[in-house]
Amino acid sequence: MININLLPPELKLRRIKAKHTASLVSVCLVIVLVTIILGVIAQAAKDTIEAHLGNTQASVDQSNNLQGETKTLVEDALLINDRAQATNEVNKTRAIWSQVLQELSNDTPPTVQFETVTANATQSPNFVLAGNTSAEVEIIKFKAKLESSGFFKNVTFKNSSLNAAATTGGAIKFTLEFDLAKFASAAAGATQ
Repeated sequence: MININLLPPELKLRRIKAKHTASLVSVCLVIVLVTIILGVIAQAAKDTIEAHLGNTQASVDQSNNLQGETKTLVEDALLINDRAQATNEVNKTRAIWSQVLQELSNDTPPTVQFETVTANATQSPNFVLAGNTSAEVEIIKFKAKLESSGFFKNVTFKNSSLNAAATTGGAIKFTLEFDLAKFASAAAGATQ
């Protein structure tokens, strides 16, 4: 079938021009719609990325805070350990003098009287004890009791003398030197 167009040429040109204009408008509308859709997608992607970035930043900040808290806890734990070690060292070298003096009192025979007791935990011998007694046997018993005690060691007899002017019943003056068992090795190391 043959189509014959009987429209005048001006109408034909107008009609062709209208078709081109309609095509151009529809292409422009498609471009605008595509641009709007791409803008919406880009904005949604931007919002998603910003939200994810915010969550990631919050997570990093929380991790940094936890690391800071962990570091503080580790420093506190190390400080506590150092203080515990220092306390243990002090306890190793600390003498409970009430127990030491009670042990010394328990080991003393009834006929022995003390004149002087000198104690110094930083040097050896830790104790120098001067006293009086009525018999040499009592000095030997006293020395043996001190040696068998868990508190004293390195008990040595320093000297004795006869006290002619004794009015208290102690005719023999004596001096004993000994160390506290706890401090004997430390004091020996300090004097060398």
